[in-house]
Amino acid sequence: MALPYSVLKVCGDIVFAARGGDIYSFTTGLEYISAWRYPAKQANAPSGPSSEPAAASPAPAAAAAPASPASECPPAKRRRVEPEDESASAAQTAEPETTEAKNKKPQQQQKKKTGHQKHSVELPIIQGLYTTTDDRYVVAITGSDKTIWVFEHDGAGNLKQLSQRMMSKRPCSLAITPDNKTILSADKFGDVFALPLIYSEQQQQQQPKETEASSAASTPVSTPSTPQSFKPQANELTIHTKRNLKALANQKLGLKHAGSAKTVDPVFEHTLLLGHVSMLTAIAVASKGDARYYIITADRDEHIRVSRGMPQAHVIEGFCLGHDEFVSRLCIPASRPEVLISGGGDDELFVWDWAAGKLLAKTNLLSHVQKLLPAINKIAVIRILACRPRQEDGNGPTWVFAVCERIPALFAYGLLQDGTLQHCQTIPTPGNPLDVEFLESTSQLLLAMDPDVASSGEGSVASSSLRVLSWEPATAGWQLVDNESSRIKGLPAADDGDAVVLSAEDVQRALYTTESLRKTNSEPAE
Repeated sequence: MALPYSVLKVCGDIVFAARGGDIYSFTTGLEYISAWRYPAKQANAPSGPSSEPAAASPAPAAAAAPASPASECPPAKRRRVEPEDESASAAQTAEPETTEAKNKKPQQQQKKKTGHQKHSVELPIIQGLYTTTDDRYVVAITGSDKTIWVFEHDGAGNLKQLSQRMMSKRPCSLAITPDNKTILSADKFGDVFALPLIYSEQQQQQQPKETEASSAASTPVSTPSTPQSFKPQANELTIHTKRNLKALANQKLGLKHAGSAKTVDPVFEHTLLLGHVSMLTAIAVASKGDARYYIITADRDEHIRVSRGMPQAHVIEGFCLGHDEFVSRLCIPASRPEVLISGGGDDELFVWDWAAGKLLAKTNLLSHVQKLLPAINKIAVIRILACRPRQEDGNGPTWVFAVCERIPALFAYGLLQDGTLQHCQTIPTPGNPLDVEFLESTSQLLLAMDPDVASSGEGSVASSSLRVLSWEPATAGWQLVDNESSRIKGLPAADDGDAVVLSAEDVQRALYTTESLRKTNSEPAE
């Protein structure tokens, strides 16, 4: 299988669609413009110096993939997908190898060669695309290397890479301040950092040298003592419960691999603004209409926090409490900035007066999913979009669209004046939706999905993973467009085909990650 387009961002009359680690640009009529390639050397062989940063390549030279500077290119993160079994390795060391074990070795090696194996290097996947309000800059995140990428947009669909910054923890969501000067990065460790949108590459290259010089000047002549490694005070003889025994085993396993783990501290300017005691999942910026703005953050522990914007981000204004499961998405409609819509692992979508921390309404999304798929008993919201199609009188309704992980449908609601969400339509799709964006110039929806190519017979994943939905004012309904205007045009053959082929398991692991936020009772009984 090949990766479909999974992340969308509309920037004026330009559509940016991420597929794997690459970003493609199209017109609103889905005519191909250019593509920015994830640096090949960084993805495949991250060693040695490399050339200038990769920029958006026009259609005739779309296959070019120049690499980026070594000073800005962190190596691809290599990790062990499945940790060693300590007890098994200890048993293997203690007991001599039998003849039967020796005979099994060639079979095991042959099985490893022929069977499916997980990648030792994580694939570079664009997990989020963001734009400034003036559409001049585009920001992206790749989770595998914990990197934030900043591009300059020329307004015609071409991207020029300005910087890439590797964070110490994996970013999960970004927001850009209203003045278009600062990136707010929420990571899986629970922290929010502020980074300047534009910064000097020369400053980044000089900063390590200055740091080394200052540290050398302040280092005493005597050799510092080696810090003692941490040793658990407990052992198998002092603890008795299964839970504590398991915790001790995990602690020893972590200590065993701690020596090989290297922590890379960012050398660029970044400021810690606030933190949660749980994994952050979403971040948004809101305003009451005055000059002050607020930072809204959501986490895995069902919390939504409202904090002041910089430089008073440490001040907590309030909370929006009411979720029983993780919160994965936040949405503030442009037509109703006083309203916050949230969703995650709960059965419902929530509507808040975020400034007052007041729940206005909630609607049961699971009930509409079950009308389509009765066997489903839980959902995970992966996208919430609010938009207002144009009408002749200029007073069109505000529509809210919800996408659930692995559910082949788009759920449309009307946002009423009192904050209530009224279900209007369930739109079945020929695949699982991954993202949805609103094309304001044409009053259409653009849907990125994981298509069922085998059953639909529509050809390659690339050509069938973008679909257009049109709005019919007469019927107030949304319909999938199935004509030439809804198909990708001009995409190079190498990209339209399935050049990068992955196993079905790898595709699933790359695209479907939200349900894994749900907490499970995996602890053994005492």
